[in-house]
Formats: sequence, structure tokens, C-alpha cells
Amino acid sequence: MITIDSIRVREGRRTILDGVTMHLPRNAVHGIAGEGRGALLRTVYGLTTPEAGSVSEAGQPLRQRDMAFLEADPHFWPGLTARDCIGLIRCYDRTENPEALIRRFPVPLDTEAERLDSVARKHLGIILTLMRDKRILLLDEPFRELEPERIFVMQQLLLHLGTEGRTVLLTSGKITPLEGVCDDLYLLGGGCVLARYEHYELGRAVGIPDSDSEIPKN
Repeated sequence: MITIDSIRVREGRRTILDGVTMHLPRNAVHGIAGEGRGALLRTVYGLTTPEAGSVSEAGQPLRQRDMAFLEADPHFWPGLTARDCIGLIRCYDRTENPEALIRRFPVPLDTEAERLDSVARKHLGIILTLMRDKRILLLDEPFRELEPERIFVMQQLLLHLGTEGRTVLLTSGKITPLEGVCDDLYLLGGGCVLARYEHYELGRAVGIPDSDSEIPKN
């Protein structure tokens, strides 16, 4: 069980998260929508230090080395091509073959990663994240920039990840792509958890105002 306990995050004078608490079972896909969703993932990964609260697993602090994090807007090592970036990940896990991921998310391998367009950047970010053999995956806006057919591919991959012993936390500016994918969904707003939906309740979540348009603000 991953426990997010009373997290408070501030940016300047603005409180982004205020007392957010979640209990997230392992080996499941957990969706997070609403305002402050990206800030929450950055806090879980350790990129943001909360003003109060904690993130733990089975009573122990959650370790960054057990996680892989996909940024909403992926950034890459300067001067390296997409092929170079993939090669670096393979240095850490020589058994991982990226070919299947590259077929699903095409990317020009010999183009400098930082010069890729937004769609190819997202494709490369997904490839690099899913190549890493981590049991906890934090995916910030994995559907953003994807074309409809790639959204379907991503949904199928998420279903597979949820059945192979990985725990996935993913955010989305739209609730609709999460249907049929997430085991549960947390809706944030005003700095706190507004609602939690089980997988069989997501149809009701989709019916909330503005749920099919972009939810502010990551």
C-alpha cells in the first residue's frame, strides 16, 4: 500500500495541495484528475518537497529508485539523439528490448531528442519510461499530445501494466481516456480530494461538469 498522508504543497503564496490523503493499493492503476495533479506526482517522486505530510509504502519512505517518472513535457539529455537516449536506458537493463515500444510509438531515432516535435517527444518519453524495470510508474499526462490511435495503444499498455505486478499513478486533463483503464480515480480540487471513484463508477465521473474538456491546471 502506498500512503499519501496529508500532503501540503505551496508555490509562493499559493497552496496547490492542502491535506491530500490517498491510500493506493499495489498492483493497480490509479487515476488522478483535477487541479494540482501534476504537483502531486512530482511530490510522490521527490522532485517537490511538501510543506507538510509524507509519502510512504508499508510504513517506510517511498524510494525514488523504485519509481520511474514520465513528465508531462518530457526533457532529454542535451546533444543526444533519440537512439542515444534509448541506448543509455539499455545500459541499465540489457534484457530490455525497445523494438515493440518503438513500433507502438514511432520516433525518428537519429534526430536530436531535444529537437523533436511535441508528439515525438511524448512518444520518446513513454518509451524511455516503460523501458525501465520499475515496479512503480508515475505517468504525468500520458495521453496528452497523442493521436487517437496512440491513445488506444497507451490504454492497452496500461491495462497490461496493471496485471503484471506494477503500480501505476497517472494523471489526465480529461477523464474519458481513463475509463476502462483505472482501478480507481481521485478527483482533486481546491487543494484537496473532492471525490474518489471505483472503476465501475467512472461513467458517473465522466458526467461531472467539464470532465470531457481540459481540466485546469496540472
